[in-house]
Amino acid sequence: MKQAILTAPKTIEFSDVPKPAVKSNEVLLKVRYMGICGSDIHAYYGKHPFMSFPIRLGHEMSGEIVEIGSEVTEDLRLKDLVTIMPQEYCGKCEPCRSGRYNICNTLNVIGCQTPGAACEYFSVRADLVKKIPANIPAALAAAVEPAAVGVHAVRRCGSVKGMNVAVIGAGAIGNVTAQAALAEGAKSVLITDLSDHRLALAQRCGIPHTANTSRCSLSDAIHEAFGSGGADIFYECVGIGATVDQAIECSKKGHDIVIVGVFGSKPPVNLAWIQDRELRICGTLMYVERDVQDTINYMSEGKIHMEPLISNVFSFREFPDAFTYIEHNSDTSLKVMIKM
Repeated sequence: MKQAILTAPKTIEFSDVPKPAVKSNEVLLKVRYMGICGSDIHAYYGKHPFMSFPIRLGHEMSGEIVEIGSEVTEDLRLKDLVTIMPQEYCGKCEPCRSGRYNICNTLNVIGCQTPGAACEYFSVRADLVKKIPANIPAALAAAVEPAAVGVHAVRRCGSVKGMNVAVIGAGAIGNVTAQAALAEGAKSVLITDLSDHRLALAQRCGIPHTANTSRCSLSDAIHEAFGSGGADIFYECVGIGATVDQAIECSKKGHDIVIVGVFGSKPPVNLAWIQDRELRICGTLMYVERDVQDTINYMSEGKIHMEPLISNVFSFREFPDAFTYIEHNSDTSLKVMIKM
């Protein structure tokens, strides 16, 4: 089979390797689509702090089951379309024992620390596989993983039902976080960005309020969207200190700010206001099984829309070209797919 290995910055090498053998607790997938994530982009340029060369990328994927291990007990059948939860966790540490295996003390992410799905056939533990309903096509099935990040983020501080939600950053993760808030029962949602293109995509996905904060202040946008009641919770989906400070400045006393964005450097943050206003800053990482299954259900029911986020599709042989496309279209490129 063909596989693609990231061997050095901006260097992807294709090679022929044997089709993987399937262990008794695994299934073999014929890979259909693979999504390119922000972490893949960082790795491609040699700037990801937790990924090293060589690595086979691919943690956002969909595939068809072509072989099932002898001891697999999950309800899986040949030709099922599936996606994966790319988390290899120990099951023994304190986070795992409390059901928070997404922050396992020895967590490895498939496609980041262990070989991913950038190959024709991919073997994976059956308990990490999730079946996809018939009304979700294979390309969108590969987008379940990033959508689940948004669902998990929305749940980090409890229910958002009946709340006014503000999301800062309308990239792929900000977009799905805003959609997830609506799916989880938020009263209304505002999403902000500096890109009119990304805000237009958010509107296509059903986000009721959008604002370009290069033309208005965040506080004005919040008042326009929610009136004097303001925002009940903030989701920071950019990953820079300035947007965290915006959320701190605009948050009501005693409320929550969830940090979804990934930070490339240590940000200066106004801790004095966090202390004085009794604000709660909450982190979020990946998801657990319930988040993934609910994401699949939301997508199947039309409550989360991923199709508008797919900016382009490249063939497997065009894998390096996809990164070039993203580099040259950073403002308009949200989710790029590889068709295997």
